[in-house]
Amino acid sequence: MKRLLASACLICTALSGCAGLNYRHGVGFTGIDGEPKVPTVQSDRTVSRAAGPIAELAARTPQRLQVASGDPAVLAETAIHNGGQTMANAIPATLGGAQMMLSTVEVNGVPHAVLRLPEGQRMRLSDGSGAGFADAVPRLTGCLAAGPAYRRDRPALEAGLAVPLNCR
Repeated sequence: MKRLLASACLICTALSGCAGLNYRHGVGFTGIDGEPKVPTVQSDRTVSRAAGPIAELAARTPQRLQVASGDPAVLAETAIHNGGQTMANAIPATLGGAQMMLSTVEVNGVPHAVLRLPEGQRMRLSDGSGAGFADAVPRLTGCLAAGPAYRRDRPALEAGLAVPLNCR
């Protein structure tokens, strides 16, 4: 019995003794599921969500509106009309080199990401701005786009874009 116990201990010691505690360059047992022996170094380019637009946008309470129509285009137009244009109710964002304001508006229970010109500015939105905004919605809001981008160009002071959101 002693020989069996001694040989089992010798085998365990031989297998676990391939590398010391501080020597991480040897060949040895790396764990049951193949964990790396060398600690991983975190990359410098890690982006924190806490410092991004998602946290800034979440800190602002979205406007909640009700309209009689259930048409998605009417909901989006209402969202654009009521979207934020100041730092009090929106955050700054850039679209195609133009400074814009990003806010969230909930119309009939459907959340929308709304991109508008800052208060007092007039400008025509470029033709590809709707698709560009729809592609950037997940990065800006943390939610998926639940439909196409809706656009409003007139009057020029109320120009903007709205994308319905799926935040589930």
